[in-house]
Amino acid sequence: MPWLLLGYGALGLSTLFLPATARGLSLNALNTLVFAHAGLLTLGRSRREPEARRGWLLFSMGLFAQSFNQAGATLHMFHRGAPPSFPAWGDLFSFLSLGLITASLLAWPLAAASGSERWRKGLDGLGAALSAFFLGWYFALGPLFRQSQSSPLERAALVAFFLGNAMVLGTCAYLGARQTSRFRGPLGWITLGFGISILQVILQVPLALAGRYHLGDPVDLLVLLAALFILAAPLARRSLEPGLPPSSEIRDHSPAARILPMLPAATSLAFVLLTLAWAPARLDPVILALASGMAALGLLRGALALRDLQHLSVALEARVMDRTRDLEVMQDAMLRTERMNAMAVLGAGMAHDLNNTLATVRACAELARMKLEDGQRPEIKDLDHILVAADQSAALTRRLMSFGHMEDTPPQVICLREELSHLETILRMLLGRQISLRLDLGGARIPVLGSRAQIEQILVNLVGNARDAMPQGGEILVRLSKATSAGKPIARVEVEDSGEGMTPEVQEKIFSPFFTTKGPGRGTGLGLASVRQIMHELGGTLAVASQPGIGTTFVLRLPLVED
Repeated sequence: MPWLLLGYGALGLSTLFLPATARGLSLNALNTLVFAHAGLLTLGRSRREPEARRGWLLFSMGLFAQSFNQAGATLHMFHRGAPPSFPAWGDLFSFLSLGLITASLLAWPLAAASGSERWRKGLDGLGAALSAFFLGWYFALGPLFRQSQSSPLERAALVAFFLGNAMVLGTCAYLGARQTSRFRGPLGWITLGFGISILQVILQVPLALAGRYHLGDPVDLLVLLAALFILAAPLARRSLEPGLPPSSEIRDHSPAARILPMLPAATSLAFVLLTLAWAPARLDPVILALASGMAALGLLRGALALRDLQHLSVALEARVMDRTRDLEVMQDAMLRTERMNAMAVLGAGMAHDLNNTLATVRACAELARMKLEDGQRPEIKDLDHILVAADQSAALTRRLMSFGHMEDTPPQVICLREELSHLETILRMLLGRQISLRLDLGGARIPVLGSRAQIEQILVNLVGNARDAMPQGGEILVRLSKATSAGKPIARVEVEDSGEGMTPEVQEKIFSPFFTTKGPGRGTGLGLASVRQIMHELGGTLAVASQPGIGTTFVLRLPLVED
């Protein structure tokens, strides 16, 4: 690439030694060759980058259009010995070229494929062009245009050329503002090329308005320099960096993201206000029209951005709803998992109690058999012992099956004292012989809103944790009472143990899912998390107080309801 650019550049500099007419002819022919060469290279690159194929094809069409314009001017000079008048029909290819190149920039994967970011980048480029022309008109072009004797068509063509080149340059600037690393690749070369092109137009406008510009003027060497930079774009080794997704704009707090979109409108507003204050006579119709155009672009861009944000908000709400449903499903699975884990623990305790009752049944049955063998009638009390033991076994299995039932009953008014009293058998199954359980439930009826399954799961988890905290044995106390909180009556349940206790650091984490202080295979870390979730569903609260070496007390508060 360097040798190619140097070769074309040397040929361009050599035209300075030719007469004006020959220089114009040679320079236009050289520009035709460079733009055509760049178009062919761009076609080749479009085959190597399928994801950017559409953009490279549009870019090549824009380069070929500019090549046709240069070729037409060259043929006109060759046949008639003079350059074509300005503007000529061939200049339409230049306008077409600028439009195609702008479209190619927006077709590349430099802006988000979804949303209206491509439209907004195009409006940003147009706003930058209007802002540049606004400043140029304010400081220099306005007096030149008013004093010029050129035709309205010629002045309109000059304005169109200026705006077209400035729009391409502005679009490049906005496409690379949020990812400046893009300027190290093709976008950087195109930006340099159209920066030089803008400089050429700025130098050409005064000459053309004064009637002293002609094809072959040394200022046209800048057209060749711009073409060489554009020629380097398809030869750049670095590929085009894809654009960020539309959602990234919400998280983008860079100065470029905040300032650049407002810069054109802010510039026009500042100058209009300053002019109103200090030189109102300078507010000619062109300045007011440009200021109004930039304000309209700013409003349109804001409307597009607001529409995208609304679409993102709807999409975000949908994702939040989906995630909430997923969390609810996972939470339900977590509660069921912990319920089954507790059921497995209960099964072990139940096996011990069943062995005791079965031993009673066997002993009574053997005694009755011995009496029958001796010719005696079995005593009624022995048969009663068998019936009582059978009833106890049936009660144990029913309780366990009820606890393990997967479908929870809907919340209803239940007596908390009665439910805790019925739970005593199951809770004792959780404990070994070294741990005693004491229930202090009082005699009053305490109605709350809930379900038997929820109360069972809460107490089984808390008592099971208390048991694990007392490997050497101890006592667990379940105390039920009425109290008030914030002036409202509540039911207060305390589960107190005389175990090892917890440090403040552990207390901060015990309600986090999957946190456990038990060894591998002994705990899931879901028990207390599920208890807290159930208490939240019941409209209650859960608190813990613990001291290492003394014990732990869990306090449950549930709102009382009318019976």
